[in-house]
Amino acid sequence: MKRFFIVFILTFTLLRLNAQSKFIECEQDLNIQFEALKIASDDSVKLSISQKIMGDLKAVLRKKGSFNYPFNLINNLGKVTSPDEQVRIFSWNYTLVNGEYRYFALCLKKDGRKNRLFELQQNLKVEESMVTKLSSDQWLGALYYQIVPFKYNKKSMYLLLGWDGNKDRTSKKVIETLGFSKTGDPEFGFPVINWRGKRLSRVIFEYSKQAQMQLKYHERANCIVFDHLSPSEPRYINQFEYYGPDFSYDALELNNGIWNLVEEYDMKNLN
Repeated sequence: MKRFFIVFILTFTLLRLNAQSKFIECEQDLNIQFEALKIASDDSVKLSISQKIMGDLKAVLRKKGSFNYPFNLINNLGKVTSPDEQVRIFSWNYTLVNGEYRYFALCLKKDGRKNRLFELQQNLKVEESMVTKLSSDQWLGALYYQIVPFKYNKKSMYLLLGWDGNKDRTSKKVIETLGFSKTGDPEFGFPVINWRGKRLSRVIFEYSKQAQMQLKYHERANCIVFDHLSPSEPRYINQFEYYGPDFSYDALELNNGIWNLVEEYDMKNLN
C-alpha cells in the first residue's frame, strides 16, 4: 500500500511538472514577442506582433490550469485576478507614432469546473461615455491593475480600476463596471455609481501627462480612494492637460450594491 502511494505521488508530481514545463515554453515564446513589441517602431509592425500575441495567448489560456498559473516570466503583460478568484484579466498596449495608445485584453472567467475565455476588443468608434452599456467588442481600452468584486441585486459584479495613456498631453484613470450576461458574456457599464446626483456606469478621470493620480481600492475600509483633480489655474477649467491632484481626496463607498461618491474624504478613515 505504501509503495502504491509513493508511485501515485511521483506520477502526479511528474504530470504536474510536465504541464508546468509546457506553460514555461509558451511563456518564453510570448515574452520574446513582447520584447519585440517593445522595440518595434512601425505602427503596422506593432499591430502585427500584437495580433500574434493575441492568438498565442488565447491558445495558452485555453489550456487546463491556466487560471492559476502565474505567468510571471512575461514582463510586459498586465495580469490581475479578482479576490474571489472568478475573473482574471490579461492586458497590454502599445503606443502609436502619433502618441495615441492601442489596447488588447483577454478575460478569463470561471464557469463551474471550466473556464470561458473572452477577447476584449478596443472599439475606437464607440463614444467615450460614462453612462453607456458596452459589450466586449465595444471595449474602451485600459490596463487594469485592480479588480473589486461586489454584489448588485444579488448578482456578482466587479469594479475595474485601470490606466489609459490616452494621448501625448493627458493620461486617464478609469473606474469601469463589469458584469456577465445570462449567457455568460462580459458586459461593461452598469449604473451602480452615484455621482453628484447622477447614476454613472463608469468614471473617467483625465489629467496632465506630467501628473500622477492615485486611484486605489482599500479592502479594510471597503472603499475606493482617489485624488481630487483640479486645474492649476481657474482659467484652465476643462482643459485637462492642466489638471492634477490638489492634495484633497474623494472616495466611493459601497452601500447596498451602489458605490456612492464621498467628497473631501478623510484619509484617517483608512487607519
